[in-house]
Amino acid sequence: MSLEHGHTSLGALTVLGLSAQQIGPGIALAGGYMILYAGNASWVSMLVALVVSASIGAIVVTFSRRLVASGGLMSYVSSVLGPYGRALTGSGYLIGLLIAAAAVTTGVVIFTASFLVQIGATWAASPLAQGASAVVVAALAGAIAYRGVDTSVKVSAVLTFVGIPFVIGVTIAAALAAPHYSIAPQFDFSSSDFSWSGIFQGALVALSYFVGFDGLSAMAGETKDPKENLPRFILLLLGITGAAYVAILWFQIPALAGGTKLLENGDSPTAVLAHLGNVGWLAAPLDLLMAAATFAGLVATFNYGSRIIGTAAEARLLPRGLAHVNPKFRSPSRAVIFLVIISAGIPIAFELVAATPPLESSVLLYTLFSYCYFIPYVVAAVAAIVLVVRERRANPLMIAVYAFAGISFGYLLFYALTSAGGGAFGALPWIALILTAVGFVGLLIVDRRSAGAGEALSDLL
Repeated sequence: MSLEHGHTSLGALTVLGLSAQQIGPGIALAGGYMILYAGNASWVSMLVALVVSASIGAIVVTFSRRLVASGGLMSYVSSVLGPYGRALTGSGYLIGLLIAAAAVTTGVVIFTASFLVQIGATWAASPLAQGASAVVVAALAGAIAYRGVDTSVKVSAVLTFVGIPFVIGVTIAAALAAPHYSIAPQFDFSSSDFSWSGIFQGALVALSYFVGFDGLSAMAGETKDPKENLPRFILLLLGITGAAYVAILWFQIPALAGGTKLLENGDSPTAVLAHLGNVGWLAAPLDLLMAAATFAGLVATFNYGSRIIGTAAEARLLPRGLAHVNPKFRSPSRAVIFLVIISAGIPIAFELVAATPPLESSVLLYTLFSYCYFIPYVVAAVAAIVLVVRERRANPLMIAVYAFAGISFGYLLFYALTSAGGGAFGALPWIALILTAVGFVGLLIVDRRSAGAGEALSDLL
């Protein structure tokens, strides 16, 4: 899969990265999601998740200084651990990517349907309408991604950030309307909120804001100087999102203290903030703005996801036709179309076959997506340690960082498996483990039948 180098700037890549990480919706929803799990310790949980994710960033940077590849961690691990490491990483990576695309599509449907219902179009809440909405949303995002990175950046630059001032506005309104507003309790480390169990539980939720960011390294090869730009990009992406989420939590948590029952009843955090701030009339416009921002994230997901899929196809781990690059738009066009079909198909299956509404589907898909990345992260940590030891450049501090990443995600997976409750949520870590195992066996079989063609991953781009 031959993509053109040097036609994308670091700034453009950062905009696309922030879109893929959905910084707008993330800021809007952070306080409402985190307060239910970690209370006043929410910002500490977010900081813990950021530190753990930064350790994965260090691994990506270590590999990128030696190899720039469009397959992300899948390519990096392949260059060190061979077919078994490649298959294990590729399995979780590819499955997680497909689930992530479907989850983001469902997110757009949620905000779009909520907006339409609030303006009187009650038909938008029907399963048929929401299934049709998933098709339209995925097709539109795919059409933009099909036209390449330049078009995607132009769309994302507007849609990603336009709603952020309004989210900040309703946060300020809610803070001003709160009778006893104070951020001081968030720094009272002696309170019960700051227990290890509470912080850890919150960190599990907060990780969903960062997991998968490394996939954006798949687009680094399209910058002018990828080996220099990728470390800067990782630093910018984690720095901006991490600082934004921690800061917004400081201000949203006290404002939402009086609205926890509304959150528990299923009201969106933005709607609760608008209600508490006596600006309820902003709820519908905010839904529309968040739909637009989430749509920008879907476009970005299609961009970097299609490159990972195209790389796997080039290595014959997926049908070879998915590696085709459109000569006019310089995009892996068939991989984009494949993502569109998956992104629309999974939500439709949930809605029409399993009778699961978009909000529940979204939570299930995002959580499953997060679990799928845990094993690839552990394998990547092992590969990074092997790499520096093999090169005789072992730095004790860096080895400690890599080990911290592997142990952290390994323990998180162990905790999820052993602490799983009943119902659909309790089954998610086991589903992720089974899917990864099946994918691992499948990729090994394909690799061997193709006479080790998977080794081409480390040579691409």
